Amino acid sequence: MNRHFFIAVPLPSDIKAALKVRCEEMKADFHFKRWAHKEDYHITLAFLGHADEEQLQAVMDETRENLRNVPPFELNIQGFNTFGRKEYPRILWVNLLESQPLNLVREIVYRDCMKAGFELDKKPFTPHITVARKWDEACGEIPFDALLEENFQLPKFLVEEVILYESKIEETPKYYKKAVIRLDGQ
Repeated sequence: MNRHFFIAVPLPSDIKAALKVRCEEMKADFHFKRWAHKEDYHITLAFLGHADEEQLQAVMDETRENLRNVPPFELNIQGFNTFGRKEYPRILWVNLLESQPLNLVREIVYRDCMKAGFELDKKPFTPHITVARKWDEACGEIPFDALLEENFQLPKFLVEEVILYESKIEETPKYYKKAVIRLDGQ
């Protein structure tokens, strides 16, 4: 079984449902091979890869302690973008407006993961929600300008927890909660 772990911010059910509705509408014009299941929408803070239980427990204990005084905060979704070649992108994602509290939480999680011995991606943090993968090149180039003109917004939502997820690639949905850290010190 192909299992890996990551730490992420979950999305509330109403935000996932609204995002799924918009993605369903986009499928006619944006030809990606795989669209994410709505229960798999999240904001990755650190991808851990494979790990043993002891290492996972160590990072969760450290992160729980270091997030103890971080209060819940709001995030705002606005617009779409892509990763990969502009004409044939690998990933379609939803943008989040700049958030200092999110950046702080990510910094804490990242540092704690490194301290626990995880080797993490060194690219700058680009907070996003992946909604689709692998542009179908047989359909021609993505209508990128139309994508950027997409005036998509959802209401602000409250972030109250950080989740350790386990990924089960062969299942749908793919991501399962393994542990929860609340931002109110619990």
